[in-house]
Amino acid sequence: MHTSNSSKTISTAIEVSVIIPCFNNSRHLEESLQSVADQDFLSYECLVIDDGSDDASWDIAVRFSQSYKHFQAFRRPDFLQKGANSCRNFGAEKALGEFLVFLDADDLLEKDALSYRVSKLPLDVNLAIFKTANFSGDYNQISPFSDLIRTGQGVQDYLNLFLNYRIPWHTSSGLWKKSFFQKINGFDPDLQRFQDVDIHIRALAHVSLKLWVDNSIKFTSFYRKSEFHQEVTLSKRMFLLNQGFVFLSKLSENFGQSILPKTSGLAIYLAFRFEEVMQKSEVQKLSLFYEEHISACRKELKWIFSLYRIFSHPSKFRKGLSYLIYRFYLLKNPLS
Repeated sequence: MHTSNSSKTISTAIEVSVIIPCFNNSRHLEESLQSVADQDFLSYECLVIDDGSDDASWDIAVRFSQSYKHFQAFRRPDFLQKGANSCRNFGAEKALGEFLVFLDADDLLEKDALSYRVSKLPLDVNLAIFKTANFSGDYNQISPFSDLIRTGQGVQDYLNLFLNYRIPWHTSSGLWKKSFFQKINGFDPDLQRFQDVDIHIRALAHVSLKLWVDNSIKFTSFYRKSEFHQEVTLSKRMFLLNQGFVFLSKLSENFGQSILPKTSGLAIYLAFRFEEVMQKSEVQKLSLFYEEHISACRKELKWIFSLYRIFSHPSKFRKGLSYLIYRFYLLKNPLS
């Protein structure tokens, strides 16, 4: 393992550790790190965990660690599984802060993000959620990441949203108590996609969760829409669909098959979103997750399976019908 400035000390006690996994993010990394360096809050550290970049990312991380006392740069140890989730977990192990913030290497923090979050944090809360905004290239043109954070909703409401792939908040939205993050075993290194949904399901289902959600209109983090999704080839669609299958398997392992009917919305989304690669084998694989409990599933999922049995090959017609079913599901189930 290679580190930079890993032995330096920060005079102010550390309350928050910002953890940033990084792999070939040199295009946006400096802007992201600068948004952390510009915080009006002193009781923090920023840990950048490089995942084997072969661009200038490591050099940028090292430069920040040499220029700012709050920053440290690490390379992911070789014995750890490759991926952002391993990097996040490694950063959490190294973190000295009582609370953790996870920021992607192309996302941004508002200047007062950390001070605002700490000032609003109620006593005994181990997961606090704050609002995030989307942006594509122009930081001045933002929109809410989600409109699903609403006054009066509780833990079960948010759990149902995540189970159905209705994502109310972003990875950077959370302020995690480190002890709680470790109690739920952090991020799953086997997942390359759906990891944010997975960890929030496990958190929201945990008996020791003490959740608080900020219902103000203030944005404290900014999610840059991923370029990965701007040109989705068939191979990318197949990769993402297979990650969906891995995620469903993980859910079944962690909570038992009886939880799967509660994920009907996710299955409807997978079938519609990746219709172009849903051949007979993929349809069969998806239906196997639900066949034992199909009577408990939402009717829209049953419609999808019937549609794909009748029209067994991808087509614009099937895509259009699956889209209508998905939209009908969203209309009839606005908060689940």
